[in-house]
Amino acid sequence: MNINTLTDFLQQAQCQFRIYDLGRKVTKISNSAFQQVAENKQPYPYPIQQHAYIALTFWQVNKQLQDHFIWFLKLPVDEQGLLSITAQTSFIKMVVEAMGENLTGDISEDLQERLASNPFVFKPAAEKLAIFNAIMNTNFVRPASTFYPAALRYFSGQTRWSEWQELGIQGIADLAARLNYDNNQQTLINALPHLPQQPLQSLSLCLEHQHDINTDLATAIAQQAKAELKANHQENAILLLRALSSAPAVGISKALLEQQFNSDLIHNEHWYVCIAGRCWSMLEDETLLNRFFEALANHHPSLFPQLFVDLVAIPALREKVLKQLRLTARSPALSKAIGLLFSAAPQGEK
Repeated sequence: MNINTLTDFLQQAQCQFRIYDLGRKVTKISNSAFQQVAENKQPYPYPIQQHAYIALTFWQVNKQLQDHFIWFLKLPVDEQGLLSITAQTSFIKMVVEAMGENLTGDISEDLQERLASNPFVFKPAAEKLAIFNAIMNTNFVRPASTFYPAALRYFSGQTRWSEWQELGIQGIADLAARLNYDNNQQTLINALPHLPQQPLQSLSLCLEHQHDINTDLATAIAQQAKAELKANHQENAILLLRALSSAPAVGISKALLEQQFNSDLIHNEHWYVCIAGRCWSMLEDETLLNRFFEALANHHPSLFPQLFVDLVAIPALREKVLKQLRLTARSPALSKAIGLLFSAAPQGEK
């Protein structure tokens, strides 16, 4: 049996599937796009540290939808962002050896356990797993977790704002994944000015994966980010910027980023890491990309090589990032950072 890619394997096993990126944000990748990626016809869209972190959920066609399985896979990508065929083939070989030759047989719990020691399998962080579970339940029209009602009561103001200690991240993730249910967008608009630091930060981390944030909620998040920065709560302001990183209201997100460029956040290295790691799509605007590199080179030059390598690996940004190297109008600090980048290149990546 000649099976080289994950999509070949799933088709042979008569499985339907969905793919989510778990490396940067929890983001669904269409089956057709992932087939192109698996066959090396296009690069993986969201690489991080030269790997694709994938959640693959699948179910056999002749079974109920509830009988689905999830593999969390960490697969290497090359310098062009192409997913390793060798790694896919090796993983599939291990699966076939564990299952026997009958790919259409039952996919047992025992197999799941045996695959846990597979070198291509990883365990997501608890927070990322909570968000993934919440998004999966919404996408497959399943109930929220038992933690959702408590989160709903808290963010609706039915309990004191100071009484957040019993909230679980799963409940907050459920709320963020259900923005179009239970009037949740308006609930969060009303709650934002009242939230203590911990629930505000947890909510922001859950919202950064959501594409359903409407314009009113995006506006409220941006306003809260400004208020937090005015109060010198820099980490809150950074996380609220992250909260907007998947929002459709790109104009609001970009305006907030532009305002933050003119603030003390340019001295905070977490802000740069946040932009590169979560808000990279805003940098598709070449003016903002140039401002980012200029600020980074002037205020945190030691971070420049790491974040440059991170951003140039993202297919949507690659050409724009490389174009920055050819700009003649740049500060001495940026010229020096780029020069150091090239001088360090022969030593290899760490």
